[in-house]
Amino acid sequence: METLAQFLVNGFALGGVYALLSLGFGVIYNTVRIFHVLHGAVFITAGYITWVFVEHTGLPLYAAGIIGVAGATGAGMLIELGVYRPLRKKAAGFLTAFLASLAGMFFIEGFLVAVSSTDLKVLKQGPLSVFHLGDVVIAYFHIIIIVVVVLLFTAVTLFLRSTQWGRMIRAVASNPELALSVGINSNQVFLMVFALGSSLAGIAGIFRAYDVGLEPVVGLQLAIIASIGVIIGGIGSLPGAALGGLTLGLAQTLVAFLLSGQWSQPVAIIIMLAFIVFRPYGLLGTREHKELRRLL
Repeated sequence: METLAQFLVNGFALGGVYALLSLGFGVIYNTVRIFHVLHGAVFITAGYITWVFVEHTGLPLYAAGIIGVAGATGAGMLIELGVYRPLRKKAAGFLTAFLASLAGMFFIEGFLVAVSSTDLKVLKQGPLSVFHLGDVVIAYFHIIIIVVVVLLFTAVTLFLRSTQWGRMIRAVASNPELALSVGINSNQVFLMVFALGSSLAGIAGIFRAYDVGLEPVVGLQLAIIASIGVIIGGIGSLPGAALGGLTLGLAQTLVAFLLSGQWSQPVAIIIMLAFIVFRPYGLLGTREHKELRRLL
């Protein structure tokens, strides 16, 4: 039982990273309606920027982390301005935007491999600091992840519900044509959405780099993980996206405990397919089933 409890604690930490990643993906998809594969590139960009400043300039981790999140936010906005906005102006379809995003993901992964190799980049030195709860060993950092996820989810929810920008984002997400007719600039809203979603992905990337390390080739995998979290939680529901990411992290950790770590990635696909077949709206989904078909 102690071993199972230990795995569950680790699962909540992994699920917290996935929750942030899925929440950022969900914010962007719900508004812009694109399968944003480059979300994974933003994730690894934040981790790499932070690692470079810590390792090569001696900057404290908190300061390097702020720069890393800022870099991720800027990268997300540049992706919107340089990739998706030109495609929208040309009335490109969903598939074209997806292929452009996928190509961009491969380019960034290849670039990072070329300039820094595939070596694991880890921000921490030595093992994580821990405390004991009975026979269960809990890392302080994992508690920090869970607390930060709760705080960020609350902040994003309040931002979307209580601010003018949040109301504009919800208006565009709900009915883009009606939002345009009342004078809302959708391009500005899209830019804000990419900034918000990318900052969440950036924070998740730094958590991953500090906890277990980061490699450039995990970007595509993590973008898929983010989309699976959104599908599990329910397309159109930001609480669902966070819950889906958390559920996925717990499921992967439990499978690693019962079987082996090699099954953690296949089980994510199996869970996604099960939700598509048996509960296409996800745990907390609110949109019609056609939105799910559009995502896939």
